[in-house]
Amino acid sequence: MKKIILITLFISTLTASNLFAQWGNSTGTLSSGKEAEVVWETMNIDLGEIKQYNPTDVVFKFINKGGKPIIITNAKGSCGCTEIEYSRKPILPGKSTEIVVTYDAETLGVFNKTVTMTMNIEKSSQVLHIKGTVIK
Repeated sequence: MKKIILITLFISTLTASNLFAQWGNSTGTLSSGKEAEVVWETMNIDLGEIKQYNPTDVVFKFINKGGKPIIITNAKGSCGCTEIEYSRKPILPGKSTEIVVTYDAETLGVFNKTVTMTMNIEKSSQVLHIKGTVIK
């Protein structure tokens, strides 16, 4: 009886391991075989002069020109003066999305800030730039 239980347990473990291995190796059903490719409308935005203590929204747009979904896994500003909004959903091939960066201009003078977007693509880090001058 113990042998039958052990054999059944062993076969169940092998079957479950095989199923999980197949799930982990999935390349996705939305793929055409062509890699994901991000094409930005622009990666650099000059705001010119903006008023102090007047949060300003900056919109960056890109389109997925590849054959696989793009997933934004992280977005990080170069300082605490930026808030970043982006889609947590995959950007399907042929679709576009927007990244909204809100810059809270507190310090007078010239500024140059970056936002680093991390994605599931070959060049996983994409750096966006905003610059300008904060006036009273």
